[in-house]
Amino acid sequence: MRSSSASPRFVSAITAFAVALLIVPSHRVCLAQSTSATTARPLDEASRLESEQARQVRALLFNAQYDQLDKMAETARSQKLRFPGGEWQLRYFYTAIDAPVGADRGSEDHLRRIEAWAQSRPNSVTARVALAKSYVRYAWEARGNGMADTVTPLGWRLFAERLHEAHEILDAAEAMSPPCPEVYSTMQAVALGENLNADGMRQLFERAIQIEPEYFYLYDAYANYLLPKWDGRPGDSAAFARESADRVSGSAGDILYFEIATVLIKMGNGNFEPTELDWQRIQRGHAALEAAYGGARRERNQFAFMAVRFKDAQVARQEFSIIGDDWGQAVWRTRQQFDRARDWALAHGGTAGS
Repeated sequence: MRSSSASPRFVSAITAFAVALLIVPSHRVCLAQSTSATTARPLDEASRLESEQARQVRALLFNAQYDQLDKMAETARSQKLRFPGGEWQLRYFYTAIDAPVGADRGSEDHLRRIEAWAQSRPNSVTARVALAKSYVRYAWEARGNGMADTVTPLGWRLFAERLHEAHEILDAAEAMSPPCPEVYSTMQAVALGENLNADGMRQLFERAIQIEPEYFYLYDAYANYLLPKWDGRPGDSAAFARESADRVSGSAGDILYFEIATVLIKMGNGNFEPTELDWQRIQRGHAALEAAYGGARRERNQFAFMAVRFKDAQVARQEFSIIGDDWGQAVWRTRQQFDRARDWALAHGGTAGS
């Protein structure tokens, strides 16, 4: 993975993207909130299983049960296991690993814990990916999430040093077996921070999908990179979504199209015009996704949000009737936004902003 020095302007522009989209999949983790602070609701099946896996992964790491960690990751990777709603278990394995456990004082303790795993298991690609991901998060801790002019010289230096550390770990991990698609997902995060040029970003993406062509997080990251607010031109992301889905083809291609759409048509992306995408294909992708993996809170909320953006009140009403009060905060951000969208759908008209 080739890199160049980080530009403060560019790094400022990618802050929210790199943190939310590449380092952890927070844009997909829909934390439902109850209507009152004292009302508890059961999690849906996908959330329950994800939470169960996270607890198990963190306990194994804390107790230095490295063999079990490697076996869990390899099973998820080789069998391409998914949660209800289609999220890859491998992705959430790494998300769970990339979080300090209860006994850690902070990121440095957590890094030492993962380094011990990597040293104990020198042939573990999983340990190295986990270590690289933690260095990426550690780099953003040094930089902070503010605008470029708020970052101190020390912050910039630590940011660059920690990304470089992650870069070197990933270069070594890429040559290991079995290949892991999260190597490349994490490389995408590092490449953005190091301001890799457009040709390099495309080459990295193409190399990544040779490893796992259905690992949609790779496409999500690249589609977002192609938006004008990052490094693309109007229409680039929509064209990429169509070309990628066509290349995969069939129902799997339609599912991929839906997944990319959830990244492009989301809260905070108000400057992206939904009509750049094919609403009928998005609907086919959503139907195929649920047929293959079942429904889940996050994808239902995402689909309802897209129906509102496309001003398709009929589809929106259908989804809201399924969702009920089980809204996803990562999709809607506030209860007010959710209620506003649902009210619009029920009223057959009006406007619903993003």
